[in-house]
Amino acid sequence: MMPAPPGNVDGSSPSHLLEVTVISAQDLQRRRLGRRVRAYAVAWADARQKLRTGVDHAGGAAPTWNDRFLFRVDGAFLRSETAAVTVEVRGAGVLGGDTVLGVTRIVVSTFVRPAGGAQVAALQLRRPRSLRPQGIVNVAVALLDAARAPPLDGVPGSPDAVAVKDLVMRRPAAPPLRKVGEASEASDEPEMGVDDGPAQGDQEARNNPELVGQSGHLDPRGTAVEQRKLELTLAKWKAEMHHQKKLRN
Repeated sequence: MMPAPPGNVDGSSPSHLLEVTVISAQDLQRRRLGRRVRAYAVAWADARQKLRTGVDHAGGAAPTWNDRFLFRVDGAFLRSETAAVTVEVRGAGVLGGDTVLGVTRIVVSTFVRPAGGAQVAALQLRRPRSLRPQGIVNVAVALLDAARAPPLDGVPGSPDAVAVKDLVMRRPAAPPLRKVGEASEASDEPEMGVDDGPAQGDQEARNNPELVGQSGHLDPRGTAVEQRKLELTLAKWKAEMHHQKKLRN
């Protein structure tokens, strides 16, 4: 389970599933020298377990992903006023490393509603170093009770973070993230990958978020196969937690 922030460690905290959907982004860097943004997003609650969306080849400065990620967290993480999921938007490069376009942090305690559905929000992306605004990312955040949420059955190592697509499609693990760098501050138009050619890559950064807008619930979406796999995963987690509780007693 992902560790709670220092000072909030609670070994008896129950496990929960935090679902983060990275929906889309807008107002990313405009074109430069005939090149377009080919953006993807990376999300993590623990920097050791990063998840990524696919690369949007068509959306340019307004990419759409709708990728759902699951993070197994404890009660201390949810109660913390600083615990967050970081979302980083990157531009896939053709040669060399990818470019960090902007980053934001989803402070979980701001969004989680114990008995509610997903909370949808638009968050300000900022450059990692200068903190200059760099577009908007739209996300949905929901807390899935461990008693009815999914388990990660069939995923090696019972990870604390997984992309729902990997559960449904049984895809092999994503390739390692490629070397990344921040776009030059000398220009507001960093080098992006051109439209053709395969998209690859990933990288890292961090910063402070700004809530641009927030709406109510997001209706759950998913196939029957996806739901079944989620149920199986949660059952596995519940068994693990029950075993740990018996050992403590």
